[in-house]
Amino acid sequence: MEPTATVLSSSANLLKTIVGAGVLAVPYAFRNDGILVGSLLILLAAVTSAFGLFVLGKCSKTLINPRNSSFFTFCMLTYPSLSPLFDLAMFIQCFGVGLSYLVLIGDIFPGLFGGTREYWILGSALLIVPLCTLRKLDSLRYSSILGLFALGYISLLVLSIFVYDVILTDNYKAFRGDVYWFKVYDYSGLLSTFSIIIFAFTGSMNLCSIINELEDNSLSNISTVIGWSLSIATTLFMAIGITGYLTFGSNVSGNIILNYDADSPWVFLGKLCLGTMVILSFPLLFHPCRISVNNMIVWGKLKFEKQPHSELNTRSSEIPIRLSIQDDDNESLASDQTHESHEAVVSVENNTSITHDVPFPQRRFYVSTAILLFVMFFLSLRVTSFALVLSLVGATGSTSISFTLPGLFGYKLIGTDSLAVGQMVSPKDRFYRGCSALLVWFGLAVTFFSLYVIFFHGNN
Repeated sequence: MEPTATVLSSSANLLKTIVGAGVLAVPYAFRNDGILVGSLLILLAAVTSAFGLFVLGKCSKTLINPRNSSFFTFCMLTYPSLSPLFDLAMFIQCFGVGLSYLVLIGDIFPGLFGGTREYWILGSALLIVPLCTLRKLDSLRYSSILGLFALGYISLLVLSIFVYDVILTDNYKAFRGDVYWFKVYDYSGLLSTFSIIIFAFTGSMNLCSIINELEDNSLSNISTVIGWSLSIATTLFMAIGITGYLTFGSNVSGNIILNYDADSPWVFLGKLCLGTMVILSFPLLFHPCRISVNNMIVWGKLKFEKQPHSELNTRSSEIPIRLSIQDDDNESLASDQTHESHEAVVSVENNTSITHDVPFPQRRFYVSTAILLFVMFFLSLRVTSFALVLSLVGATGSTSISFTLPGLFGYKLIGTDSLAVGQMVSPKDRFYRGCSALLVWFGLAVTFFSLYVIFFHGNN
């Protein structure tokens, strides 16, 4: 299939991947953090998430064919023995969020139109299933644009109610709690709400597909897609978070739309937009979920059937030069470049053949789609509260694919394209490698503190 995606459509897909229903929980983060600290945490999450996405874009340029980028390829080039664990992290992230979206559909629509939650979950399949059978992510650009319009209305609803009830009148005094500009309201809650913000910025699960489908996938265009998407997402998070918090103060709920008058037709329309946005977001999460399943199947064939060339059409001449997997991980980032160039090798192990193009046969595509959808819909009919599972997904899957994995890939791969043509690694690439190493530690720290909050401060 020819790459046809534009910068605009790719930006819409990445923005819609990042900004989902989680945006409605951002005002709750300000409730615990206060406006100053909450704003700083949003900016920190935005910068680190943007760098993680940029690192993945840089890694794609170390491949002979950057259009065959995937987490699987990066894993096989860097840590092939851990490849299934990396894909498992992607699967947990996408499967968990997709399942929570189905549960949210069952919570929203019965209150709008009546009926049972089971009826609406199954009914949503009429829209979800056709969208999930599309092979190319760019085919979802129109549904992404519709989802962005729905998100735009919800944002305008939050902003307009703030202007009407807080700026133009004194109505807020009857229902607003305390507001903190510089003080942290709850330090234990500070840890948990930071994981909410990190989760809200997760978008790396679809970046590789976006890179592969961009008509002009130069690093400049990839950076433009990342820059536009993260800038708009950050602006939305800041605007909705601050205005929503200033409207309700310490009385804001985890889903701000629940704070508004349920009898208002504008709120009714907002909930309808939320439900629509969730339905249109589901296929964007299902797409990488299915790819990760295929990658684990392919890895299993390589590992256990001992037939790498029948599953992956690999030619040693197509394998990019890379840093040896046996490199000392404790090597100083400031080591001599000449020594580093001697560590660069071209190698293919029989049990870890490298591929840029992971095959996805049509039969396996539709069978895996059917099985995954059946399991997710089946579980959504029986799960009524997904808060704890979603928290675990955010603490493990989100931080892994946003920070830890891109950092590991960047540290190993950035600069190897220069070594492949006999050039020294540039100072800029050495700087990116050092920042990639720091991103790994940042991701591990976020995971540790998020899990600490879940297990020791979950009731706060």
